[in-house]
Amino acid sequence: MLIAFITLIAFHNIHSQTTSDSSIVEISKQLKGVVLDMDKKTALAYANIAVLHKNKGTVTNEKGQFTIDVTDLDENDTLSFLYIGYKNKNITIAQLDSFSIIYLKEDIFNLSEVFVFAKNPDPKQIVKKVLEHKDANYKKKTNKSQIFIRKRNISDINNIKFTLKKSSFDLFNKKTLDFIEKKLPKHSTSYTDFLGYLYSTQNQDDSIALKIDPLKIVSLKEKDLADFDQLEANFEKIFANTKEEEFWKVKSGIFSGKIDLDDEDKKSKKDSLEKNYKNQINLDYYSRRIDKELDYSLFKNKKEWEFLYQTGKYNYTLAGGANVNGEDVYIIDFIPRRNGEFKGRAYISMNTFALIRADYEYAPGKIGRNVQLLGIGYTQNHFKASIFFLKKNASYNLKYFSKETGNNSSVNRSFSLIKKKKRFLINKKLSEIKADIKLSIKSKVSFEMLVLNQKEISLSQFANFKQKKRSKIIYVDQFSDNLWKGYSIIEPTKQMRDYKKLKE
Repeated sequence: MLIAFITLIAFHNIHSQTTSDSSIVEISKQLKGVVLDMDKKTALAYANIAVLHKNKGTVTNEKGQFTIDVTDLDENDTLSFLYIGYKNKNITIAQLDSFSIIYLKEDIFNLSEVFVFAKNPDPKQIVKKVLEHKDANYKKKTNKSQIFIRKRNISDINNIKFTLKKSSFDLFNKKTLDFIEKKLPKHSTSYTDFLGYLYSTQNQDDSIALKIDPLKIVSLKEKDLADFDQLEANFEKIFANTKEEEFWKVKSGIFSGKIDLDDEDKKSKKDSLEKNYKNQINLDYYSRRIDKELDYSLFKNKKEWEFLYQTGKYNYTLAGGANVNGEDVYIIDFIPRRNGEFKGRAYISMNTFALIRADYEYAPGKIGRNVQLLGIGYTQNHFKASIFFLKKNASYNLKYFSKETGNNSSVNRSFSLIKKKKRFLINKKLSEIKADIKLSIKSKVSFEMLVLNQKEISLSQFANFKQKKRSKIIYVDQFSDNLWKGYSIIEPTKQMRDYKKLKE
């Protein structure tokens, strides 16, 4: 119980190991820079950068920074910088330095000066039409996409205190809990970068079936929990001495649950897997995680898309218009009324009512789920998201999205690990470990996905592709550009670049 709890807090695997990639030998060229608002000099997050007439591009990160690989391009090739509500800027590679500052000029027009309307457009009615036209605008297709994904986890333990109340085992005593308090990392950072191909087909119920074909997976995990190996061994000794008619329960107040101990066969298989598949990732599991994240881009979560589903909770303002790839769009700002949660800006096509882009977050003073019950606390206090679709062949296709959530969690309860013997009517208590746990954790999780290129394929092509069971994963101590030579990825933030895994 406690080991699983510790592992969950630390966000990493006890047996993580660091490897290096020695396969990168080619010479490559990368251009770096930052995209800023010309007047305000503020960063333009998630600006789209494309190589004209070629299937290549990237986006800026949350700080407006970018990196793009130009190894296979020549000096006359042109980069196009696009941010909705700003004038596009086209620059040849010859005009760019190894690091360039790109300024974009805001270009929002007054609708009444450009268009003649029978009556003034109602921004709330425009927003309502997004869901009404969803099926027509975001068509169900089968695609092969090259994608880049970055997932980050950050957690900080603000308070931790274990107090042993009772123990029937010499192996588990006050020194054990003091050891956990001292050694458990108070700050934990990890990230995983994925570059590869995504085969996907959308079903009639809007669910997605997908398969993945990785090109490279790189991960930074926090300091290995090698110090806990002996503690884990002690728990294994305690559980190992469990006879057939005996069992274990976890109890906290009126709540309790039986522990399902692995039999020897299961344990043997688990040990074998850990031995044979170190530095590899289970692709079936990983593809399911991607599938779950992609639900966001399908507008399925009504809570996260509240400003589309429950327009009565928001005030909408028509901020103006802009042109995106030859298509005129409404720019609509929204703020919550009494019961709404988000503030942000939506860009909606004047012709098709497709949502082309949205940038939004919790409004000041607003939070999501909030549970404070019987010594257990959970508050989702941070949400920030951006999404962008590009139109191609009368359909809007996902180009990128980012979603960041944060929460505070706390525990202030007594927990007992009890060994019992099965007996008629009332089971007999044999031994017990009881401790008070006071713990508070602040955590933040972000997920970014960039579609580098995409093409439609047939259902038979999708069916014929066989996803591997596992793929190599490269563990690193610190972010390195060398691992991504020859590829275009989302530029990491300075904080991510500077962070280095703690050493023993």
